[in-house]
Amino acid sequence: MKNLAYLFVFISIWLLQSCQKDDQQVSVQPEQKASEQRYEGPIDLSTVTSRSSCPWTVIPAGSTDALAAAIASTCDDGVIYLKAGLHTENSSVTVGKAVKIIGEAGAVLKIKSDLSIGDATTGAVPLHPALHILNAPGTLIQDLDIQPIGSDGGNALLIENSDGSGVMRNKFTGFQMSIVIEKSNRMTIMFNTVVTSGLWQTGQVADAYGITVMNGTSAYLSDNEVSNSLFGIWACDKWGTAERNLAHGNYIGIILCKVPSAIQLPSGEITGSINPATGWKTRNNKSIDNFNVGYLAIDGANHNLIENNEASGNAAYDMELTTDTYRFGFLTPMAHDNTVVAGTYPNITIKNCGDNNSVTGGVLVDMAADPCN
Repeated sequence: MKNLAYLFVFISIWLLQSCQKDDQQVSVQPEQKASEQRYEGPIDLSTVTSRSSCPWTVIPAGSTDALAAAIASTCDDGVIYLKAGLHTENSSVTVGKAVKIIGEAGAVLKIKSDLSIGDATTGAVPLHPALHILNAPGTLIQDLDIQPIGSDGGNALLIENSDGSGVMRNKFTGFQMSIVIEKSNRMTIMFNTVVTSGLWQTGQVADAYGITVMNGTSAYLSDNEVSNSLFGIWACDKWGTAERNLAHGNYIGIILCKVPSAIQLPSGEITGSINPATGWKTRNNKSIDNFNVGYLAIDGANHNLIENNEASGNAAYDMELTTDTYRFGFLTPMAHDNTVVAGTYPNITIKNCGDNNSVTGGVLVDMAADPCN
C-alpha cells in the first residue's frame, strides 16, 4: 500500500498522545437553555417560508459557482434553495453566516475538495473542506446529494465554531471525511447517507471517516447510514447521543475514542480532540459486516452508556472495550467506567478488557482463550 507510512505516522501520534488515562470526574450534562436549542429534525419548507425575514435565494439547475454569491447576498437566517438538477462549484465554499442551504428533491451539488494526504514527517492531515461552515451558528444543510468533482474528494463538510447547526437528509458520496465537527456544540446530524471513498483500502490515502465529532459537546447523531469508512462514526468529546444509526462495511463501525492532535484546519492550526468520548449514550444502533469491530471503546473512553445495540457479521468482535494496549506498537489507554447493556441482542459478542466497565448480557469473550492485548 503506497501510503501505509502515513497511517503508521497517524497511529503513532494518536497513541503517543494518549498515554495517560483520563481519570477526571464526569460532570452532569448541562440542561439546555432556551437560547441554545438545537435543530429537532429536518425543516418543513412551508414553515420556513412563513417565518423567513427575507426572500429566498433560488439557484436554478445547471448553476456554476453560484453558491458563494448566494450566501453573500442573503440575510442572516436566509434560505438558499437549490433546484433539482446539477450544481457545480469549482472551489470550496465558506459559509460565514447562519443560513439554510436546502435542496429540492433531485438537487446534486458537485464541489471541489482536494484529498487529505498526511505528511509523512509531521503526521499532520490537512482538511480541504468543500463546504466550510465557519463562525455561523444555527446553519442548516439539508436535502442535498453532495459529491466531489472527480471520483474522490477530501472533506465534504467541516463545521467549525458553529453551535446548534444541523446536517439532515443529505447524501455524501466519495469523500475521505464526509462530516467533521470542530468546536461546535449541540450539533444535529440526522438521516444522512454516507458512502466514503475507498482510496484508503488501496493505500492511496490513510484517512477515511464517515461522521467525526472531534470537538463539540452534546452532539446528536441519529438515523444515519455510514459505509466504506475506516471509522464509520467517530464519537469524541462529552455528552453526545448516537442512536438508530446503521454502520456497515467499515473497518470499525462505531468508535468511542479521541482524535489525535494531527488534523490541520484550513487556518493552519493543528488540532485534535480535547476529550475522549465521555458520557455518550450509544443505543439502538446497528453495526454489521464490518472488517474488524462493530463497536469499539478505546483511548480513554469513559462513563459511556452502550445499550441495546445490534451487531453481527463483524470479523473480530461485535464489541470491544480495550485495556491499555500496545496492539499498534504504542500505548493506547484503556476504556474505563463504561456501562454496556446487551438488551434485546443477547448474542452480541463482547470483549471487555477495560477497567471498571459494567457489562450486562451478551456473549463474553473468554479472556483465557483470547487474552486482552
